[in-house]
Amino acid sequence: MAIVSIEIILTLIALILYYLYYKKFKFFTIVEKLEQHNIRNKLPRGKCPPSYPNGWYRLCRSGELKQGDVKEIKLCGRHIAYYRGTDKNVYAVAAYCPHMGANLGIGGQVKFRSCIECPFHGWAFDGKSGLCVNSDKLDPKIVQTYCYPDIEKVTKNQKGEYLQKISEGEVKIKTYLVKELKGIVYIWLHSKESKPWYDLVSEQSEHLTLRAESVNYVNCHIQEIPENGADMKHFDYIHYSAMDIIPSWILQLKWEMRTNNAKDSDFLEKMTHPAEKCRTYQKTLFDQYLINKELIPYMNVLLLDGYVIFFNKYKFHAVWATGFQMGPATVALYVKSALFEVLFKQAIQPVEKFTQKVYHTVFTNGYLPYWLSAYLLHAELRQVIFDVKLWNAKIFSETLRYNMKTHADQALLNWRQWYSKFYEGSAEFEKNLDILEW
Repeated sequence: MAIVSIEIILTLIALILYYLYYKKFKFFTIVEKLEQHNIRNKLPRGKCPPSYPNGWYRLCRSGELKQGDVKEIKLCGRHIAYYRGTDKNVYAVAAYCPHMGANLGIGGQVKFRSCIECPFHGWAFDGKSGLCVNSDKLDPKIVQTYCYPDIEKVTKNQKGEYLQKISEGEVKIKTYLVKELKGIVYIWLHSKESKPWYDLVSEQSEHLTLRAESVNYVNCHIQEIPENGADMKHFDYIHYSAMDIIPSWILQLKWEMRTNNAKDSDFLEKMTHPAEKCRTYQKTLFDQYLINKELIPYMNVLLLDGYVIFFNKYKFHAVWATGFQMGPATVALYVKSALFEVLFKQAIQPVEKFTQKVYHTVFTNGYLPYWLSAYLLHAELRQVIFDVKLWNAKIFSETLRYNMKTHADQALLNWRQWYSKFYEGSAEFEKNLDILEW
């Protein structure tokens, strides 16, 4: 009986340990705190492009927003309330109620399947149309709109009224277009309220499982972060170290990179991998991402070969990667080796003009142990931190000096030319924001 009891106890201990391991690593997260960057964020930056380019932005992970959940966010200078209706769809609206200015994202509740109810006076707004409605039939509320003739001076109008009626009829709140792809919710933000020019690719990667995520706060202009994907030379100086505990003369990383805009006529000639095993994998991704001709002008592609070098002599091809930058703030980087496949998804959320919240979300093969996917996140995050230290301490380079005889500088210039298309109308939009908020 004693032996049986010991076996039972050991089994229970093993089950408890596995449960703790499973709970810790099934979805592993690392979140960096914001406070340490506040001082840097207040320093002058010089002349920069607008801070909020047009495009698709990450709103949240699907799992963070259950039915009936209501949240709020400040994103690209906009205050947004978002929620998941009881119809299971995600909606996003301007945060402030047009009745008396309450924040719908703080204390608001889902009502009538697709509506959000104001916590102040119970006005309900439909997430699809933006209309203020009376019931689940979505019949519009009719209201009278009044305003101050001059709110700052609080003067009377010709009738001797401090507030005057300007209209009567339906009332609407601004709505935003959202879409949900592979466990992440995205929102379309445009300075001129234009409809999406491009769409995000719905990855055919069901064999990859969501495993881990990191969040970093970075103090720099948004463009500095995705520009790394076109900066070939920085890999030689920033990303050569594999592990802190191993000197670089024993073990180091070497990255060989190519990058090009997908619309260039010689794209396939420049970007097709010379190795057959890599080329086969690359083709499956190109067939998926480059099939939509409307998306191609808004996509930049990165190829990356990673080598492990021992004793500055023995060089082994360890991984090969293909990255797709879609718009100003989203990147999908596929990393392949002989043993596994990983998808790193980068998303940037501009919290303020020079404060970026940067997500790296990891999807791996389902057969990989949880601890290994957590390690891969750590390894990737280690490389990101090397970049963050530089981003936090640099200014934006207004005047650019390139050696156009080198492919590396050609790629940087071409990338900036490509990225600039996302700023259309942003300067005027931000000027109006400055009047209101800054």
